[in-house]
Amino acid sequence: MFKHDKDHVLPYLILALLLFFLFELIFLQTSTFIWLIIASVITYIAWKHSYRPEGKVVFWIGLVLVGVTLLDTTLFKFGLFLILGIWLIRLYKQHQQPSYHQPQFLADAELKHEPVLLVNQWFGKQTTPKDGYPFQDINIQAGIGETIIDLTATILPKGEPVVTVNQWFGKVIIIVPYDVEISLHHSVLAGSINLLGYQDARMTNRTLHIITADYHTAARRVKLHTTLWFGEIEVRRG
Repeated sequence: MFKHDKDHVLPYLILALLLFFLFELIFLQTSTFIWLIIASVITYIAWKHSYRPEGKVVFWIGLVLVGVTLLDTTLFKFGLFLILGIWLIRLYKQHQQPSYHQPQFLADAELKHEPVLLVNQWFGKQTTPKDGYPFQDINIQAGIGETIIDLTATILPKGEPVVTVNQWFGKVIIIVPYDVEISLHHSVLAGSINLLGYQDARMTNRTLHIITADYHTAARRVKLHTTLWFGEIEVRRG
């Protein structure tokens, strides 16, 4: 159960919005409810046949239909207004009471901002340098697009370097050298995977942990953490 205090009002608000959404669809906008069901069925059937090119096309068309149908509901409009209101309130509170504090360091200690290989982005394609680069741990979030991480163009340090990718929609490709052992944690809502030869074109709400045979004893190894909502991921040797 939710705790009854002001800091836990958000779950109640989300539950109320969901109940109102169902009430609006079933009783106030019956036609919208019917179209939402039709669009959802089309999307599901197309996803079941997403291994075919035409299946992928129909799948994305179905998602667009679902989105357009939801745009016509009062809940979506109210949700936008609510998100804007919450953001403005938080912005005001942060301005009145900054949430950061000045850390205390020794006199000879300094903070340094190191350059990063990849950055968070909403849309587009992003890839590691092709002409060689010094490795550093990667931890990024992406919206819609393609992310390519080529570890064959760098020298992985000893120990257990980490690559973390969280992406909403699109494609993720990670290329690992043949002499590097791999530990892979992958989570997906719906999509296709090709993880070191393990293939599945219709993964649904799954979490996988795959390691190569000599990972725990290898001198050169890398740990991969990937999350993909909808799309395709490929981890291969190169």
